[in-house]
Amino acid sequence: MLLIIIAIATGLAYAGLLYITNRRQHYGKTLTAMLFALRSVVAAVVMMLFFNPYIKQKTNKIEQPIIVFARDNSSSVTMTKDSVFYKDKLPQIIDSLKDIIEKDYDVEDFMFGDDYTDINQALSSIRRLYYKKNVGAVVLFSDGIVNQGVEPEYNIEKFPFPIYSVTLGDTVSYPDLLVQDVKCNKSVPASMSFPLRITVNANNAKNATMQVTVRLDGTEVENASVEVTNNRFSKNLDFNIMPDGEGMKQIDIQIDGLANEPQLLNNRRRLFIEVIDKKYKVLCYAKAPHPDIAAIKSALGDHYEFETVFANTSDNSVKFSENNFNLLIVHQLPIPENVNGVDTKSLPVLAIVGSSTDIDEFNDSQNAVDIKKGAVSSDLDIKARFNNNFGLFTISSDIKNEINSYPPLSLPHLDFLFKSNHEELMFMNIMDLQTSNPMMTFTGDVNGRKMAFMFGTGCWHWKLYEYFHHKNHDGFNEIFSKTAKYLLTERDKELTVNHKESYLSNENISFTAELRNPSRELVNEPDIHITIFNKHDKKSYDYVFAKGENNYHLNIGMLPEGVYTYTASASLGGIDYSAGGSFTVVKLGIEAQDLTAKIERMRLLAGQTGGKHYHITDIQNLTKDLNDDSRITSVSRQETKYDDLINLKWLFFSILGLITIEWILRKVFGGY
Repeated sequence: MLLIIIAIATGLAYAGLLYITNRRQHYGKTLTAMLFALRSVVAAVVMMLFFNPYIKQKTNKIEQPIIVFARDNSSSVTMTKDSVFYKDKLPQIIDSLKDIIEKDYDVEDFMFGDDYTDINQALSSIRRLYYKKNVGAVVLFSDGIVNQGVEPEYNIEKFPFPIYSVTLGDTVSYPDLLVQDVKCNKSVPASMSFPLRITVNANNAKNATMQVTVRLDGTEVENASVEVTNNRFSKNLDFNIMPDGEGMKQIDIQIDGLANEPQLLNNRRRLFIEVIDKKYKVLCYAKAPHPDIAAIKSALGDHYEFETVFANTSDNSVKFSENNFNLLIVHQLPIPENVNGVDTKSLPVLAIVGSSTDIDEFNDSQNAVDIKKGAVSSDLDIKARFNNNFGLFTISSDIKNEINSYPPLSLPHLDFLFKSNHEELMFMNIMDLQTSNPMMTFTGDVNGRKMAFMFGTGCWHWKLYEYFHHKNHDGFNEIFSKTAKYLLTERDKELTVNHKESYLSNENISFTAELRNPSRELVNEPDIHITIFNKHDKKSYDYVFAKGENNYHLNIGMLPEGVYTYTASASLGGIDYSAGGSFTVVKLGIEAQDLTAKIERMRLLAGQTGGKHYHITDIQNLTKDLNDDSRITSVSRQETKYDDLINLKWLFFSILGLITIEWILRKVFGGY
């Protein structure tokens, strides 16, 4: 209001100077009043524009209902007897249906299931993407087969939109023999047989005989004949396999197909194991029993011997016959120099700090980091945030994203001061605030001893979280097994190459490498050459690493399924350096394990959300049912907009018009 008064006063004062106090102007009273009014209005409006005012406008917007076409793009749909129809005809049918529905609604596509089928994840993404939007319905085109994540019917009551489900795939049950599951340790010791459990299923194949063959690196090592006694048959087969030598080994399981079995892709399974000649010994020194310890022990696997000593128990007299431990894990205690006669001063260490840790004693026990208590006395819930610049070893891309969703750990408010170089695998998020405080970090002490610190307890919740969402512990196991491997790597190894242990056949294969000079400084002047060799087809591939700031990186794209070994080499100052290792490429075949469409699941998803279910043959009824659904309507939304007054075109032309009228009057009556 004050600005309006100032603008009007300015306009009146300016017009008064021009037409009232200026005695050289000789107009009649009527004309003077008209000119005075015109100039006052123009000057006041122009003055007002200097303050950049805005006006509020309310508009009503009609929002058409959205129909989301959620389309299953997984290979299980096209592996059926009618594969030609689903590859060629179905896309045309859906596009034609979309053209018809678009006359009355906004239709948007949502594709899912490129690598595996997770219907629950797809529905969760739709719920998030279309939050507060006028979604009338979701038309779900799928065979209902789920091979990743939680079954969608468990969470469907949270879904806010009606689902009209269209069942694709083959609903007819043909005779089918399949390798349902294989259980085997990923790493096994050399010179010892290891157990292999195979679950074989048979559907609609009563009285048939399954011939099961197990091959190790192409050589048959076990076989079995199984009589199928009913049409829904399952049996576990247990074998003991003796590995031949160390390194990566390929295991193939094959069930001979029946004469009338249309699909044989799920009759075989291939997996890879690592045969390790050396077993590492881990000494765990803990304040008290804790589920974190059991979780980490299981993550390290069978090729680690794990001994635990508790400091707060009366029985602290455990003696070890040999001082040959390779790794020390400390849980909520100062880092010891000696544990029951074992000299631990030179062992690489993983130290876990929690609310029970005596911070002053912990600081006195090591010289890598100085920890101070923060301002908050109570424990905090801290969430993990993956460090995308971490380069000591590789973490799978899907696990990087999963880390940010892990449940929080518990830790007092602490401040950290590191005394040497350190690299964070994870940072802390506190109350959704991103911080630079480390949750898991790697460093070394003044003597070059490798050290890893984990700040926070409760990592066992991560393991449970992964099993609930993915029915495995792959991410948790990878984090701690690679942490242990890094700590166990010789500290004087100048050339190191980092990579995943296993890649999928549709995944780009990438490496990182580091080269250190005799002074242990990172350098990247020389080229690093790498030769990759396929153990089965005997093909080799040669590459040169690209140079980064202080390291090297290489992306070679995709390779065929198989076991690969590599040798990397570089020359620096007349000294030759080399590093070697192995990895596997696994064919992505999860979609072939179950090919019978789950019609009951598709019916349930529709029924629980108030929608309807269709077979692909009666999809023509979908359009009518959508039109008859009274919930699918347009909505009117009121939008409030704030526009700068200076942007209004009509105001500009109004000012121009008033100035023009004034100019014409002055021109006609002799003002100019």
